[in-house]
Amino acid sequence: MILYSFPSSPFGCKVKAVILVCDQAENITIEEFHPWQPDAFFRELNPLGKIPVLKINSKEAIFDSSVICEYIMDKSGNTQALMPEKFKSLKIQALVDGMADAAVSMRYERFFRPKHSQCDDWYDRQCLALTYGLHYLNSHLEITLSQKILFENLCVSTFLSYIDLRFPEAPFRKNYQTLYCWYDEYMQNHPFLESTKAKDHPIPSNIMRLQK
Repeated sequence: MILYSFPSSPFGCKVKAVILVCDQAENITIEEFHPWQPDAFFRELNPLGKIPVLKINSKEAIFDSSVICEYIMDKSGNTQALMPEKFKSLKIQALVDGMADAAVSMRYERFFRPKHSQCDDWYDRQCLALTYGLHYLNSHLEITLSQKILFENLCVSTFLSYIDLRFPEAPFRKNYQTLYCWYDEYMQNHPFLESTKAKDHPIPSNIMRLQK
């Protein structure tokens, strides 16, 4: 199997964490692919042109990180172990994926879109979703997260690595100290997850950029 993703993708990082904890690293090859690269082959895998995508075989591919994660957990027999309270796990995943959508949109608005085309109202709306999500996790941490290898914890930890990468100057660590104390302790307790953190990577030169 082949996972098409990009090192900085929070959605891809979540899938990579599930691959590791399900002991599937030897069965899934990771191929770096930026979703803005013009590639007809990739559109055959996912008509939406989004990452991550898991190519199962020559005829079948799965897209959307949530579906990929459940597929890997199911096929490896780890669903019950990683999601003992399934709907709690799925609720946290939905929250984190929504925050990731907002954060990625903020990143694109400022990094890819030309200055004269940027929309502050749009950026602020996405930032509001992100900050309210962080506030929810920070204030509900005791009933939401733990130090165990559970799916919801993997979702949150990989997402926070993306926030650290893309918004290092934002006051998130200061404003949500309870959440970030949990995160730092979680990564210390599970150092093998270091490889699943979001990482910066050179952007391919042939991506389709927004008009200047």
